Amino acid sequence: PGDERLTRRVQGMDQDGVEVVTSVTMERPLTLFLNAQEVGTMMTIGDYPEYLAVGYLLNQNMLISRDEITAIDFDPEIDTVVVRTGDQTNFEDKLKKKFKKGINNG
Repeated sequence: PGDERLTRRVQGMDQDGVEVVTSVTMERPLTLFLNAQEVGTMMTIGDYPEYLAVGYLLNQNMLISRDEITAIDFDPEIDTVVVRTGDQTNFEDKLKKKFKKGINNG
């Protein structure tokens, strides 16, 4: 709650019509990479982006329990998280095959 990057001050009116200034939670885009492969961009309040990235990758089965995470890099200037593993993941192999298939059919 104390992190000023997560909220913005806005002016409004309360239920009695009295002007108030309050904090509103802001969402920002966060782009996620798994090694060199872009996974996508999600909207988040930006709190604990490293945990969000790993949780998302595990939830989507892009990482499995035997994958070793070697680094998690977050760059707040470009709102990007890169999760790095020791070896190429199954997810990256699947995307390469899908991409090659699309090119060959096009």
